[in-house]
Amino acid sequence: MTGSQEMPRADLSSEHEERFREANALARRGGSQAPVCGARTRTGAPCFQPPIREGKGRCLRHAGPKAANEHRASQKRDFEAGRISAEVWNRAEARRAANRLGRLWKKDPWVSGSTIDLGPHEGPFQDALGNVDRAGLPPAVLDWLRWRYRRTQIDRQDDTGWHKALRQDLPRRVTAAGPCPAGGLSEAACGRSGASKPRTWTVGGAGGAEAHSRRALPDRPRAPKVQRGKGYGRRGRPRTQPADEDEYADLMGVYRENAAMLKPIMDAIESEQKQLAVLRTLRAVLARPNDVQARQHWLAVVEATLGR
Repeated sequence: MTGSQEMPRADLSSEHEERFREANALARRGGSQAPVCGARTRTGAPCFQPPIREGKGRCLRHAGPKAANEHRASQKRDFEAGRISAEVWNRAEARRAANRLGRLWKKDPWVSGSTIDLGPHEGPFQDALGNVDRAGLPPAVLDWLRWRYRRTQIDRQDDTGWHKALRQDLPRRVTAAGPCPAGGLSEAACGRSGASKPRTWTVGGAGGAEAHSRRALPDRPRAPKVQRGKGYGRRGRPRTQPADEDEYADLMGVYRENAAMLKPIMDAIESEQKQLAVLRTLRAVLARPNDVQARQHWLAVVEATLGR
């Protein structure tokens, strides 16, 4: 065997592996050649989070709800197949539950729940509150206060930042939250539910975050977009509100002029509101005879009515 045909030496193989690992470190997360999301953030700078496989080059935050649903389903399959650990799965589920709670808090800061557990630091946190009444604080504000304590007293010692949060930021947030509203998801936090169990946010908890998650619900088909006009609702559906005296007389005139066509349709409808909706749809077609979308909507209403 000639020198050019000799098998590669062991040192060459180790050198190849070392070069591979160096190149791989550049392409991994945090490396100079690692792929990033690139979406424009609020500060105007690009997002440097890693893209997800389902997001078409965007990260989980900027990929949109459809990609986020697909990402969660992919994570669930990987968890069930053993490709990711229970720790990774639980951490992702806890993050999703915290995001759902954050969206609810934007509408109602009195919704029960928490996104942080101080653990052994809970006692020192309560002592650091001093005369602050924790029971009277909205859950969203109390959760924010726990995060401020962690960042100013646990992660680093910033007494100035903690006192500013108590004296300046806390009163402003309590005022912005307003009084506790009656009913709804915030009833338990307001102490008006009596012996009812307070709402908790746990990973995979039944009746918890999943019951009120927009992402957990299947996509609903949207109504066809048609030209808005008299007799139509906001998204193209025929209105079903009761008619006043003037509109009722107008609709009865439409019925009398088209009684031969409308009689079999009206006989198939038992609800008076639906009958008024059919008359409004026909009135819109008669008012705009050249509107193709209005005619298509009228035909769809007729087919749906007679096909029942």
